[in-house]
Amino acid sequence: MAEKKKFKFNYVLDSTKCMACAACELECKFNGIYIDDNVNYAINLDNCNRCGKCFRACPSGAISRVNNVA
Repeated sequence: MAEKKKFKFNYVLDSTKCMACAACELECKFNGIYIDDNVNYAINLDNCNRCGKCFRACPSGAISRVNNVA
């Protein structure tokens, strides 16, 4: 089985800032955005390829980029 790719950063979604407008979900072509059990948008890092389209599409600044600690 192939080893999972390691990324230098991740995107995180702050549900308190999210307007639930679906802009991020519409931009993502990799099924990286989903609605979690609490009916909030969230990012599935297993599907996310770190392209940044969701980050750029978010009008409320709910998505931020965070560096991974080695």
